[in-house]
Amino acid sequence: MPAPATPDLAVEKFLGSLPQDLGTVLAGEFEDLAEISARWNPNGQISVAVVLPDGSLYGMNEEVSRISASAVKPLWTAAALQGAGVEAVRPLAFDVLVMSDNSAGGRMIDLAGGVDAVNAWTWEVAELDDTRLEAWRFEDPGRVADDFRPDNPMGNRTTVADLARFYARLYRAELLGPDESSALMGWLRDTSHTLISPGDLDGALLDRLPPEVAASALHKAGWLKPNCCRADYRQMIDAGLVVLPGGGWFALAIVTSRGYYYDLSIQWVSLAGCRIYAVLAGDHELACDRDQDGIHDPEIWN
Repeated sequence: MPAPATPDLAVEKFLGSLPQDLGTVLAGEFEDLAEISARWNPNGQISVAVVLPDGSLYGMNEEVSRISASAVKPLWTAAALQGAGVEAVRPLAFDVLVMSDNSAGGRMIDLAGGVDAVNAWTWEVAELDDTRLEAWRFEDPGRVADDFRPDNPMGNRTTVADLARFYARLYRAELLGPDESSALMGWLRDTSHTLISPGDLDGALLDRLPPEVAASALHKAGWLKPNCCRADYRQMIDAGLVVLPGGGWFALAIVTSRGYYYDLSIQWVSLAGCRIYAVLAGDHELACDRDQDGIHDPEIWN
């Protein structure tokens, strides 16, 4: 019996299995998804980014700055892990990453050394130049950057390219030590991998993937929903890393913003995640569509 493939060989096999014209194939997929988004949510804006194990990036509007919401809480946690260690971070990790508790998120920023320390880690260690934390004032109105601008209420920004690169670098163990990397990836596997009820938000990215694939994936979602924010701030953003059955993997980040029908925004993120997975996994039999796709239900989100 041949020896099991090592991770490096599995990655090489995965990369070798991809279409030679992958860029063209994904560009066509992104265009189709953009057309669907335009039909479902005519005012919506979308961004998609995919990063492969070799570092290659594919996307649509991938460098457009977006409100980061809670999708960047894994970055704050990584910064805290580097500064304070696993045991100091562990008591906050579930509330921050799984429950997405904003007050706990603020305490995670504090543990990392504050807003400016988080930004320093983001720019200098993770090398994510387009991600910035301006303020996180839950329970502490003074938790702001040194150059905080009060007239800029949505100053916490990122791009889907930065988010996808973060997950790829985390999985390649380029950001943290072995213990810290293992802990963070474990916590990110504990997040929701499905949409249990129609009003759910967390789990959108992985909801339509094969269950065994979703169970091994890492991800963290963020949202600005209708009962929180005015229409031009509404957003669903989800990012993570999907490990394929053969050992290959890819990082993925998706955002849809300003859509009037928020339930359709959630549907679209799930559909996009599934269709991109099907292309990269070569799973042409995977059924990504659902019967109620594109049909707004006012009982879910007004």
